[in-house]
Amino acid sequence: MKLTGNGFALITILAIFISIGVPRTTDLDTASFLKTNYDVSTDAGKVTEVPYVWQEINGFCHWATLSMALQSIGVQLDLAEVLAVSGAGFTAGYVRYEDDWKFLPGPIYRQQSTMTTVADLFGFEIEFYMDTDSTDYGPLMALKMESESVNWTEIDGWDEGIQILKNGIDRGFPVEIYVNLQNLPASDYDILRDLGINDTTPTHSILITGYNNTSGTAQIMDPAIGLIDDPATFPDDGSGIYDISYTSLDQAWLGLYGITIVKPGSGIREDFTHDFVNYILDRLRGDRTSYAPESEDIFFWNFGSNAFRAMAADLTEAGLSSFMDEFDEYNLETKSIILQNLGFEIEFSLTQQCESYRAAIDALPSVLPDLDLQDFVSEARLALEHFELFADNSTVNTPFYTAGRKLVTQAFENIAYQYEHVLDGDLSSAVSVYHEELAEIQIHLTAIADVWDAAAGVLERALQGLRIPPIILLSTSIAGIIVLVIVFVRRKRRM
Repeated sequence: MKLTGNGFALITILAIFISIGVPRTTDLDTASFLKTNYDVSTDAGKVTEVPYVWQEINGFCHWATLSMALQSIGVQLDLAEVLAVSGAGFTAGYVRYEDDWKFLPGPIYRQQSTMTTVADLFGFEIEFYMDTDSTDYGPLMALKMESESVNWTEIDGWDEGIQILKNGIDRGFPVEIYVNLQNLPASDYDILRDLGINDTTPTHSILITGYNNTSGTAQIMDPAIGLIDDPATFPDDGSGIYDISYTSLDQAWLGLYGITIVKPGSGIREDFTHDFVNYILDRLRGDRTSYAPESEDIFFWNFGSNAFRAMAADLTEAGLSSFMDEFDEYNLETKSIILQNLGFEIEFSLTQQCESYRAAIDALPSVLPDLDLQDFVSEARLALEHFELFADNSTVNTPFYTAGRKLVTQAFENIAYQYEHVLDGDLSSAVSVYHEELAEIQIHLTAIADVWDAAAGVLERALQGLRIPPIILLSTSIAGIIVLVIVFVRRKRRM
């Protein structure tokens, strides 16, 4: 079903809600950890000293929640560092097949499989649990996890889910769960209840840090508080931490009973810098094996820098006509709305990509302190001037946002207007009126792709420079001096 108008904008915002510096401490003594980070009684439990992390824009909830969970086990990574070490800021995907036209920004691309990759690099452990039978969403999530080779444990609804949640807290680990928004008690979500939204799909990540069986409540750390009411204001009044009744928790959790628990492990791998940098290089360059193991040959997927190039290539009369041909059964007004919504979706996704990329660039030097990344940061930042022509944080943070302020949404709204109201369904002519605007979009998307490739080259050279042992550099310098001395002496003898 295609959504229209403001309803589409709001539901898109809700859907995207779900969606590391080098660890300072990953080799933790479990007994000491539990003693200092956990309060327990016979009927209640609470993980203490968990820092609150605000997600900043919609779509970053999972990464903010992960930052909180990691910091609770001693891995001191803020949100920007998590976006860097996960590769989310340097990840992009694009699919164009039949009636699908999706640009997938890094923060929402394969979150669970990305976590397993990062856990392997940084030496922490992850447990995944979910109930695949509660709703229709469960089997879809199971297929997704299987396609990404992510292991999970099947659970049976509330009773088993709440027990695993309590056991995690009893072990001293806060628990990430996936919930719908309208059943969370925070006033921020009154707008959803007022609209009568009753979707059981889990679209948001929160952290559970405590439970109390006597009062029948759990404690939530919710990274999204403050985004809807006032996206510019960080909720520093503590409102992001609140209690929820077991009844409301069950209703919010119902879609999947999804659980993620992050635990200390063996610690950062020995050759971390080499392996991590190569992971980031693969993300920037769009290595298909890195992005889609077991699915490298799917022709309609493009990744990394190639994602921007592929979308640019589709922003033509032929590309848009091919896409709109999939909706021939709809009337002209509906097709015009679909066309406008496509522009909105592109702007929405590029905004998330821009902000995650910006954060990751700035954080990478703290993640890789052994590398000289000054040239990389300078090169990578060149893409931001192009991103900013597309990105608008209001797109992702403001319900009922009025699109059309940025390059993509302006072009698509203008084309849709010509298509519906002036040219009576002649898409080819409507596109031709605004071909210069589409050409400009293509230029900037291609420029982003070129910067990603160039930045990858600079980062690779920085790694190669690090891997030349100092003794070799010293020996090379000495050898050079000796050669110069020999040449000078020979010349003197010939004089």
